[in-house]
Amino acid sequence: MKKNNYSTVIDFGSDNLRLAIFNNDSKNIFSSSEEIIEKNNYEEHSRILNLLIRNAEKKISSHLENVIVLYDHSNFYSIDLSIKKNFDQPINLKDIYYSLITEANSLINNNYIKDKVIHLTTMKSIVDDKEFSGQIDNDKKINSIIIELKFLCLNFEIYEKILNIFKKNNLQVLNFYCSSYVKSFSYINYFNQKKNLTFLDIGWERSTIISYIDKKPSFFYTIPIGGNHITKDISKVLKLSLEDSEKIKKTFNKSEIEFSFDHDIDKDKKNLIQEILGKNISVDLLKKVVLARVEEIISLSFKEIFFLPDSNQNINSTLVLTGKGSNLFDKNSFHFDINYNFKDISFYEENDSEICNAGYNFYTKKYNELDSLNKSKKKEGFFEKFFNLFSK
Repeated sequence: MKKNNYSTVIDFGSDNLRLAIFNNDSKNIFSSSEEIIEKNNYEEHSRILNLLIRNAEKKISSHLENVIVLYDHSNFYSIDLSIKKNFDQPINLKDIYYSLITEANSLINNNYIKDKVIHLTTMKSIVDDKEFSGQIDNDKKINSIIIELKFLCLNFEIYEKILNIFKKNNLQVLNFYCSSYVKSFSYINYFNQKKNLTFLDIGWERSTIISYIDKKPSFFYTIPIGGNHITKDISKVLKLSLEDSEKIKKTFNKSEIEFSFDHDIDKDKKNLIQEILGKNISVDLLKKVVLARVEEIISLSFKEIFFLPDSNQNINSTLVLTGKGSNLFDKNSFHFDINYNFKDISFYEENDSEICNAGYNFYTKKYNELDSLNKSKKKEGFFEKFFNLFSK
């Protein structure tokens, strides 16, 4: 097979692997996905990855070598860092701006040695007491600067395990991104009129909350609880198999049910679920089991955000639910004891192709500032490397 200039994006999910290939005109020329049966088995992930790659290569008659990887894990976390410099005499902003960001990145790397920085975003800059949103790149002379940065990090051991799966399949990982972050970054374009947006991405065994103010990520938090925990609860309380419990959950996804501790489920919905299983179960108890776990996911996801100084932003914010685990919210109504003060709540129905498209756009439009830093490091000459080595 011939080599190619295609861009390949793989969403390395816990229960699904998704692949999309883009040509030089940014057109999606092929996409596919496969379900993972043994969710926690990396060998199974490697086998499915190999299957996806081989099928894709046959389809496009070309050999795939480089990939862009999207990945999520409950271990992802964020760090906020502010770096400040005052100068004795006016200095060219362009000469020092990126070196300060590099210095901040080095501080994180040197103090969090067990973790890997995956994303870097400039939140704002204050130049001579004047505030700017995001990055600045000009030739003005300045006397002082403050740069506020947000880092998204992942445990290095987990990062290496995923990379090794791709290495075993003779694939080089060009870029490695947080899937829920990249998706939310793309989906904000569908809510152009909204100043404040909060995304809750519910995955298989993790849920991630990401808040934006004026399209800048202000908050990131993840918990190790997701849609599969609802399935496990159904199985445990009603003494059903995991397979039957998953069927029930998917039935709820397609129904219109009011989940509240104060309302019983109507007779038609009882018959619907009992017909699927052929068993006489307490559907009212089933509903309460689901509601309790969903309420816990919501509560724990938002636990930290209410301690922030700007937590009142929720009053004017829109909550957007994404991820396969959020399908339960599509047609059903949930009534919680806690009021989260969101202006409105939307369910965003995503598909496999759209997820990969989000990764491709994030890569091509260079939204991750860490990519630019890594490229500048590669261009360092011998004396710069020598100086940096002995200046640490």
